[in-house]
Amino acid sequence: MAIFTYEIKNLYFQYPTSAPLFKGLSIKIKEKEWFGIIGPNGSGKTTLLKIMAGLLMPQKGTVLLFNNNIFSLTPKERAKIIGYFPQENFFIFDFTVKEIVLMGRNPYRKRFSFITKKDMEIVERAMELTGTIEFKDKKINELSTGEKQRVILARILAQEPQVLLLDEFTTHLDIAYQIELINLLKRLREAKNLTIVFLTHDLNLASLTCDRILLLAKGEFVGCDTPERILREDLIEKVYKVKPIIKPHPLTNRPLIIF
Repeated sequence: MAIFTYEIKNLYFQYPTSAPLFKGLSIKIKEKEWFGIIGPNGSGKTTLLKIMAGLLMPQKGTVLLFNNNIFSLTPKERAKIIGYFPQENFFIFDFTVKEIVLMGRNPYRKRFSFITKKDMEIVERAMELTGTIEFKDKKINELSTGEKQRVILARILAQEPQVLLLDEFTTHLDIAYQIELINLLKRLREAKNLTIVFLTHDLNLASLTCDRILLLAKGEFVGCDTPERILREDLIEKVYKVKPIIKPHPLTNRPLIIF
């Protein structure tokens, strides 16, 4: 019997001045699944991810996280389960890299409590995994955008989550770091039984990494299935209004999309 990380049932959501985004959306995401969300701008991808993170409340519907209503959990309880990588990240205060990664331990610490040896071990391991330990004492605003992305991922890993919600986390990363972090996430998924929900505009990246893909268009459910069943010429042309050429990838045999 499959274990579901998320069960989203009959989801309705609407911003006050906009048309409804979701009108009865229902999906299930299995434990350890790498689940992709794709669709043009305005499809509701980021909104759905925020609902799954417990940051936005739907008007109707149920969001279960490991059989618990996500909105019945406290922010600290959610932070011990979910690592959320937002699309935009701003740093008002010029903390060091180590200080920012250490913030990932906040769900496990009481107010005014001391940093433990275990906290520091987890933080250093997270920085080693993401290649950020070499500039751990640098101020965050001294770093490039790509380096900041890796610091945020290190902070999320320091939370020791069971679920990663990633909103365009490869943006601003060069090809080498994209490949390195994707391979890191694959290893972490196996080692720590992580479920990864991955929002991207890169259809080929979704094809190569995801077990299943949810395709949205203007908040409407178009399909949810394997890359081979979702990344088809007819569906892509219908949703993106561009006719692609699709060939099997020479190494993986998964769909390779050419525009």
